[in-house]
Amino acid sequence: MCGANETPKKPARAASKRPSRKPTAPPTPRPTARPCEPPRPPAPHTPPPPYVPHCAHHVSYVLTVLDRLVPAGTRCALIGAPLSSNVGDSAIWLGQRALLGALGAEVRYACDLMSYDAGRLAACLPEGPIMLTGGGTLGDLWEDSQLLREQVLRDFPDRRIVQLPQSVYFTDHANLTRARRVFDAHPDLTLLLRDRHSLHRCRTVFEAPSLLAPDLAFAVPRDALTGGTVAHDVVWLAREDKESAKGPPAGRGAAREGRGGPYVFDWTREGDDTDWRRAKEALWRSRARALCRAGSGDPSGAAPALLAAYDGLALLQLARGCRLLTAGRVAVTDRLHGHVLALLLGLPHVLVADRYGKARSYWDTWTTHRPPTTEWAWTETEARRTAERLLETVRAA
Repeated sequence: MCGANETPKKPARAASKRPSRKPTAPPTPRPTARPCEPPRPPAPHTPPPPYVPHCAHHVSYVLTVLDRLVPAGTRCALIGAPLSSNVGDSAIWLGQRALLGALGAEVRYACDLMSYDAGRLAACLPEGPIMLTGGGTLGDLWEDSQLLREQVLRDFPDRRIVQLPQSVYFTDHANLTRARRVFDAHPDLTLLLRDRHSLHRCRTVFEAPSLLAPDLAFAVPRDALTGGTVAHDVVWLAREDKESAKGPPAGRGAAREGRGGPYVFDWTREGDDTDWRRAKEALWRSRARALCRAGSGDPSGAAPALLAAYDGLALLQLARGCRLLTAGRVAVTDRLHGHVLALLLGLPHVLVADRYGKARSYWDTWTTHRPPTTEWAWTETEARRTAERLLETVRAA
């Protein structure tokens, strides 16, 4: 959502200038082979991994959308690997990697927020599309991600750039104006939006083709979803950041549980498990070695090791998030990816409103076919009552 400061697009430009781009489908992909080179054979497709049955339609939908933008054999770049402890970002990354593999695309360059280098990208990928990681960062709530997005658009005006599914929210008119100037200047940008409100706002404000597509975390391979040991009746995954509507419920963790309430946590707080931290530190060292190799003149050779480090970090965080959620018989959350992972895990849960309406917008767009053990709540009181009712159903089963 662009908020109250949204301004409509400018009137259509004069015929002597670049026309306003509003096609109903993405532009035809550019050829990936140079005229002086023989065409490359299509890369072999990786069979799509098995998905949770009631979530498979999300994956089928996004594959249909991406198939028109990423032809088989495409060599591409993937910008925005997650380094934070937000489990949702890791789930998105793993879903993106699985989908690109299923489409026969080859990632030749990848980076995180701290390691983007336009020169290395050009060396690894002299031609081909650039994919921007999906999530909830298109706007000015998370400025670093938005500034990187705009920088890539400025650096590569001659490439196809695909923004993978995002939610949109701008709070400042100046930031929206700057983004519109950068977006509208790029001749081959496609925006994928993961809810109808974001789709409407982008079609109102930006000239780039905008398409609806579900969150890519639904494409996480099923074998990456590992449960844990049940320790609580109800767990409450509550945001502690700027997107929280009212902050977490009073009390945290076992103190709350001891009084008969839910076990409250936010997965951005990492635990003190020694083995887990050692595994994470090893993967960070792998990332550092790969970046050193790229900086010493072998960016293409460093790409596989860097992707392995990013994938390993994402798998580590995802496993932690799944353990936290499945520690309860029922979950409550205001995190969109708490909802997505609970759906994938088959965990009865309640989704609660966040501050900016992102969760509700996604719910209204995609969660019509939810299981009967998935419900919405507007308030903490309503969420508690609903969780107790779901818990009774679980106990009776």
